[in-house]
Amino acid sequence: MKANFVLLLVALALSSPLPSAHGASTLLSGFEGDLSTTLGPSWASMLTRSYVGTGVTEGASALQLSHGTGWTQDFFLDGGPALANLVAASDTFQIDTTTPASTSWRQLFVVMQGAGQGWSQHQFDLAANATGTATLDLNTTGIKANALAGDQSWWQIYLIFQGGDDPAASPIQTTLDNVRFNAIPEPATITLFAVAGVGLLFSRRRT
Repeated sequence: MKANFVLLLVALALSSPLPSAHGASTLLSGFEGDLSTTLGPSWASMLTRSYVGTGVTEGASALQLSHGTGWTQDFFLDGGPALANLVAASDTFQIDTTTPASTSWRQLFVVMQGAGQGWSQHQFDLAANATGTATLDLNTTGIKANALAGDQSWWQIYLIFQGGDDPAASPIQTTLDNVRFNAIPEPATITLFAVAGVGLLFSRRRT
């Protein structure tokens, strides 16, 4: 009886995709020479931009934006229902960022708004001369819950920049790459795979 139960758990585990430590990741934009997204709509901006090899974390190029030192709100994605559904199905939103050695300070603001979600703004301080990841928790901020509760008819993301260089210069540059959403596996799913793994090990020892 126990052997049959173990075999059932193993079969269930093997018939399902194995979750990674960080769960499923959905690439939104890799900035491979354009502003396209995997959802269809593209980012919109009038900022001067170029596609560079510095700061690449996925693919062959990253997006370098030239912007003013003050509050610069000119980079956004009007993603519509497809973006709203992706937000509702995800737990974190991430962007890889790179700043030059000349950076004295740099800030990135991630803003999300949509049906059921008012303007939700979150600040990230970027280190100088470094590549890092800005991670927005969609659960603790309530953004995921609001996307689930809203009618999902529209959704937007704004990326806003400000900062300064040393010596002072304007415009300044910030580089972006690998914009993505992540879904964390449910605890029950993780437990199933853990139990199935133990069962598989036990069955192998018995053979």
